[in-house]
Amino acid sequence: MRAMYVFDRRLRPGPARAALLHRAAGAGIDTLITKAAAVDDDLAGDCAAAGLTVLGSVACFSDHAEPPGHRRDDLRPVDAGGRVWQPMEWYTGLVPTDTNYTAALIDRCAALAGRPVDGLILDFIRWPLHWELELRTGAVPRAASFDPATLARFTAWSGIALPGAPHAAAALLRGRLREQWTAFRCAVVTDVIRRVAQRVRPHRWLGAFVVPAAGDAARRDLLGQAVADWRPWLDAVLPMTYHAILGQPPSMVADRGADIAAAFRGPAIPMVQVTSDPHVARGYDWGPPVAPGDLTAALDHADTVGDGWCLFPGDGMDEPRWRLVEHHLAHHHTGEASP
Repeated sequence: MRAMYVFDRRLRPGPARAALLHRAAGAGIDTLITKAAAVDDDLAGDCAAAGLTVLGSVACFSDHAEPPGHRRDDLRPVDAGGRVWQPMEWYTGLVPTDTNYTAALIDRCAALAGRPVDGLILDFIRWPLHWELELRTGAVPRAASFDPATLARFTAWSGIALPGAPHAAAALLRGRLREQWTAFRCAVVTDVIRRVAQRVRPHRWLGAFVVPAAGDAARRDLLGQAVADWRPWLDAVLPMTYHAILGQPPSMVADRGADIAAAFRGPAIPMVQVTSDPHVARGYDWGPPVAPGDLTAALDHADTVGDGWCLFPGDGMDEPRWRLVEHHLAHHHTGEASP
């Protein structure tokens, strides 16, 4: 797979959309990834005309997923002191333990799979963490969620009674019960993936984005992403190896992409950050500039993972970057992990 992720705002009907799709295809891109809800017959037709497969992303446990007018404040994460998390930049995560919300999410995935897409990619399929900032060197990741519903579900799952006060429960769960707490959090996320897969596959390809925390233990502990348990339910994983966002060298794409691929034991398609331009990033902090040499190096490292890559975001591609991609593909063979 040689893909690009494009924000839906860039894919409004018109000449600019057609030009982007055809330029990408001309450079060797074979797959468009965008929000599943944005894929209608017209966009699918334009992609087909350009020779592109279409995959739709689905925001799972993020306020991105909430329909307008249906905000669920009770799904906001609660910290160890019993305080509701405040938004960080653009991000507010949702707790994945509400049974009604999860049932609606699974129904939504099934409905989106009926749109003119070739497959779905689960996004924000994790416990809350604004990892783009919280996994940077020197940052201290927040822990969550110690809300009453989640603590009750942990007790039902484990048979272990907890103190009623969030700070007392959190001390146990982040202390001597940490192994059980991590296993519970992983089980919650994996169960959602399983239930989505049972509704979506085999009729549609199914993947998931993975946070590039440093090592499987960190992904499990911080995010509940036990990718080794996902293999029966997914066709591929997409490590979000945005090296500049994390302040890392391009070699991070290979290091953490390969680590996630080894844990998954299946196809992994690393993301390659193409720009940090504040205009493209809507003013948010995407790290230092991505120089042409950095983009070339990131593509080289992505190739070592072996199953293709995805440019992020396609919105940040200009003619010099497209020429870099063309040159890269002319001199390298990229493996396939296509839907």
